[in-house]
Amino acid sequence: MWLTIIVPIFHDDPAVKQLVVELERWGLEHVAVVIVDGEQRKRPEWLPQNFHYSNNGVPNRGQQLRLGGSVAQSPKLLFLHADSRFPIGSPLPVLRETTAKVGFFTLHFNDKSRFFRVIAWGSNLRARKFKLIFGDQGLFVTKTIYEKSGGFPVQPLMEDFEFSRRLAKIDSEFIQFPLPILTSARKYNREGRFKTFFKMQCLKLLYLLGFSPTILSRLYYRRR
Repeated sequence: MWLTIIVPIFHDDPAVKQLVVELERWGLEHVAVVIVDGEQRKRPEWLPQNFHYSNNGVPNRGQQLRLGGSVAQSPKLLFLHADSRFPIGSPLPVLRETTAKVGFFTLHFNDKSRFFRVIAWGSNLRARKFKLIFGDQGLFVTKTIYEKSGGFPVQPLMEDFEFSRRLAKIDSEFIQFPLPILTSARKYNREGRFKTFFKMQCLKLLYLLGFSPTILSRLYYRRR
């Protein structure tokens, strides 16, 4: 195996089923897929047998990602969200050839309105300039750098933020792969675009000020 794709899931089977179809289209020769479930249940019957399934039993994305990283045996790792999509095709050829140690993809939303174009532009700029990668951008890292960083922190929110800070201390170059990665605008549209954007910026600030990720996760996942 040269690559392991790690996907944390929790109560999002429809999105995971669509992702499974996309992954199988890529041709997964010498590529492992690890699904880490935060729901306490048996292995879903619809999951392909060649996919590794781990049941964390706890809806803590940092802990799920950490578990996925611990079982990976390949020299390269790709952490993906369940609702991530690659609209112009498989990223595997790019990842196979790259010599990058840390990388992310060019974020787009599945809503092409100006609001989401601006949000995506800001996210890509943040990742390039400030070396802060969020999970919806896809996070590529070599196993060596992953282990050297200490892996994902066991926390239910801002785990990608904290992991990026750990990586930045080790490797100064974060590569932005030219391939687009598509993420869902569902949460923004459901809860209000500007309200959600403002809430997310507040959560980042509160985290930097030292607030507990557990408390922040309750605020993040709370619905109106």
